Amino acid sequence: MKLKLPIALVICFTVLFFACKKKVNESPEEPAASFDKQAMLVQLADELIIPSYEAFKFSLDSLIVIYSEFKLNPNLNGLQSVKTKFQNVYLRYQRCGLFEFGPAESVIMRSNFNVFPTDTIQIMANISSGVYDLNLVANLDAKGLPALDYLFFSLSSDESVVVNAFVASEARRNYVTHLLSDMSGRINAVLSSWKGAYRNTFINSLGTDVGSSIGFLINQLNFELDYLKNAKVGIPLGKKTLGIVQPTQCEVYYSGRSKEYAIETLKAIENLYLARGLSGSNGKGFDDYLDHLKVMYGSETLNSAINKQFGLAFSKLNAIQGSISQQVVINPGAVDAAYVELVKLLVLLKTDLPSSLGVVITYQDGDGD
Repeated sequence: MKLKLPIALVICFTVLFFACKKKVNESPEEPAASFDKQAMLVQLADELIIPSYEAFKFSLDSLIVIYSEFKLNPNLNGLQSVKTKFQNVYLRYQRCGLFEFGPAESVIMRSNFNVFPTDTIQIMANISSGVYDLNLVANLDAKGLPALDYLFFSLSSDESVVVNAFVASEARRNYVTHLLSDMSGRINAVLSSWKGAYRNTFINSLGTDVGSSIGFLINQLNFELDYLKNAKVGIPLGKKTLGIVQPTQCEVYYSGRSKEYAIETLKAIENLYLARGLSGSNGKGFDDYLDHLKVMYGSETLNSAINKQFGLAFSKLNAIQGSISQQVVINPGAVDAAYVELVKLLVLLKTDLPSSLGVVITYQDGDGD
């Protein structure tokens, strides 16, 4: 016997079936999945990371040329040109020092380029003996940019004293050549990898897990901010020595540009967060990612809170009058005010940002922040 259903009931079942089917098949994408992460990675690779490495390489190559001329004929004008080029190299290093993953990690770029304070005793021992291996771990703090800062600026405010030291010592002249050559080989390898296969690897890694491009970027952004807070500001201020200031622990202690380089480091971190290129181009960045996810921080968006805190950190760093090495002695309050704002920024970027994006912080800073 066939069961006969009323026509109206059949119509209701049919409408309900197709309505449910449409709801399942046409559900909108999850907000995180619908954000164009590849566009962000392309912007970062092509407008920020690769140009930062190129700018550093260009300035380093220029220093090598100028130093080669000075090496052949050490004189006062030549030294001044070398020092100007060197300071430009160090400034541009701040823009690419935070990309310590992939090719840069392979050549251990940060440890070979910027371990400070530099070991002046080891430097002079190397020069005196003329026998050294710059690849040894024992020489990591006797090479790179801090070693050059010492060799070009340390002896006296009278530049003729520095010139005479180079005139008198072929070993000193050769040591600088070897330091420059070591950095040149490493940055050439890094840039070659980025312009080769690694760029495609980077822009096609679209997850947020450990080992993904976004995972690397968030971790390095925070590592660099930790490094700025601790090594460049906190340690000289005495945060690790019960309030006893350590001015000689500053970056670029001998040339005295620690404040300028600290500000440049913070700018590099902000550029990464915003995906702001060296040319000023502003594509999709982590700020857009957070806004896309509608992440809130109290009564405002998390992105707004982060941007405000960047502004406060810049303001306090700029308020330091002179080098950090000087100011931790004569006006530590101003340096401490900058330190406090960097700590607040770190909380936002190290806790709220990664948790919102599903990124795990894998590095250890060792200070409990």
